[in-house]
Amino acid sequence: MRPDLSIIIPTFNEEKSIRKTIETISHIIRKTTILFEIIVVDDNSKDKTKSILNQLISENYPVTIITRESDPGLSQSVLEGFRRARGSIIVVTDADCSHDVSIIPKMYYEVKSGTDIVIGSRYMHGGKTKDWPIKRKLISFGATFLARTMFPEITDPVSGFFAVKKDLVIHTPALKACGYKILLEILGKSRWNTVKEIPYTFTNRKEGKSKLKVTTILEYILQVLDIAKFPGRAWDEIRKMINFAIVGLIGVGVNMTLLAIFKGYGVPLLGASFLAIELSILSNYILNDKWTFHSYNNGTWIHRLFSYNGICIGSMIINIVVLMILSSFGINYLIANAVGIIIGFVWNFIMNRKITWVNNSPIF
Repeated sequence: MRPDLSIIIPTFNEEKSIRKTIETISHIIRKTTILFEIIVVDDNSKDKTKSILNQLISENYPVTIITRESDPGLSQSVLEGFRRARGSIIVVTDADCSHDVSIIPKMYYEVKSGTDIVIGSRYMHGGKTKDWPIKRKLISFGATFLARTMFPEITDPVSGFFAVKKDLVIHTPALKACGYKILLEILGKSRWNTVKEIPYTFTNRKEGKSKLKVTTILEYILQVLDIAKFPGRAWDEIRKMINFAIVGLIGVGVNMTLLAIFKGYGVPLLGASFLAIELSILSNYILNDKWTFHSYNNGTWIHRLFSYNGICIGSMIINIVVLMILSSFGINYLIANAVGIIIGFVWNFIMNRKITWVNNSPIF
């Protein structure tokens, strides 16, 4: 019978983990009534990966092997898997046992019920990472932070563990086989309507070696830039950020003007500064509420105002902390302050999109 679920596993030299991964997935799904297939897209491994896969096939595991001998890459492999999948629902997961594959049936049923994309999230409430070295955590945080500027309502837009309707990806010709995060391509370029995230614990690989390299990071940055300019959901968010930045610049002018006025009337500097900051925050809020996020009306006007004010104060604290930390390492204070402003601005935007102006439409 034709499978309804296709599980895609990209591999390269995974002899130490591929058997356990496939056995675990098969054991879990065979407890359900789901008809499934496992498509292993291998980048011409030089170890025993393919021989292990052939052994699994001889043991009646529903495995199909696709060997790619040119143009290696994770995204390329996943896209090849999309093209060859027979199921109407596709799940992408790793071969190194780092994903909690026990939630695959839950992901499948969520898509079956109508959700376009279901993401296994490490960063929503209930999700976490386990046994990660500090370097890996920092890289992951940076990648996620950058992606969330385009998709602020999704906690893990760079997850490598997700389910998607096959029709959605097959009818998105703009998807590029570049970069390391194919989910980001799908979010940025496909015509999806609904997304759901499911928390899970990501476990650092115990066998084999990570494929993460410096070139991978550079490819990711280029991928983000490509998605940011694509006329889709990401670009809509970028436009909001640009408007948000314009309002921020207007707020600087309001702050400076009011500070000069209050000081001219003899108000002490500390009081004048406080009043100027608060009134500039108020003017920024009004402009953002009526212009940048004019279609977002969740909560009351006063509730959004207090939320915005609190987040802006947090942004100023971040700015000061970054300034002091970088200055302590000998970095010029002007450069340090500029970095603090940028980080504070991005944090300000993301937090306000997450708390103050949240999209309450059915797409999330």
